[in-house]
Amino acid sequence: MKTWTLIVFLTLSLMSANCFGQTPKSVEADLLTSFKKIDYWFEKEQEAPIGASDSLNKANDVFGKKLKYYTSKYPFTLRQTYGPLKKEYLGVISSTDGLFRIYSWDRLSGGTMHFYENVIQYKFQSKTNSILNADTSGGEGDYVYDYSNVYTLKVGDKTYYLAIYNGVFSTRVMDKGLQIFSIENGKLNNDTKLIKTTSGLHGRLYYEYDLGPIIDESIDDNVHYDPNLKTISIPVIDGDKVTKGRIKYKFTGTYFERVKN
Repeated sequence: MKTWTLIVFLTLSLMSANCFGQTPKSVEADLLTSFKKIDYWFEKEQEAPIGASDSLNKANDVFGKKLKYYTSKYPFTLRQTYGPLKKEYLGVISSTDGLFRIYSWDRLSGGTMHFYENVIQYKFQSKTNSILNADTSGGEGDYVYDYSNVYTLKVGDKTYYLAIYNGVFSTRVMDKGLQIFSIENGKLNNDTKLIKTTSGLHGRLYYEYDLGPIIDESIDDNVHYDPNLKTISIPVIDGDKVTKGRIKYKFTGTYFERVKN
């Protein structure tokens, strides 16, 4: 009887440690170890592609699931700085209100085309949620982009998050844009239609172009958002070439609408 009692006690102790023992430091350490395995298997793949490719994909899958789990379960992850992970090239961008965050990383599984994954974390009332946007290298679903910046737009009692992203389709073909997110009834809306164009209302602005012809350093091929003027600016694309021209959309109180420069 005493032996059985001891077994039960040890089992409950281990369960308790697993459920309640996670701290910001231990979470970050586990994520860092997992994230480094992606680079490890990428290096192995360069040496011997057979077998290492599967391990690389598995390392990405494991890290993505870990990141989603921790960022859903532990609210403190929304405030962590993740310095060591950022040094390993995990992208972490956060809204100014501290309620929205996107984690992005390159799977290192492509050639000249880069495949990304991201975890989108947000807080609604007292609950923290996360969504994993998985790799699309198998050709299914939408392409997953790399997010580089996010801005907060407050309109009355509503909050919108404007995220700038980019995709790399080859050594020359790029795709950049701005996507608008919002939280509605506790659910993430990744297609918040605030941009009014001649073709209707949209949740994003984007453009694809050929990087090759860009030889003039004065040409700006990026999308910009000015939080003070509440304007979105994207370059004019002529065919597949970026020009010096810019197109601007200004928030008029209800929508972003095109304005003359």
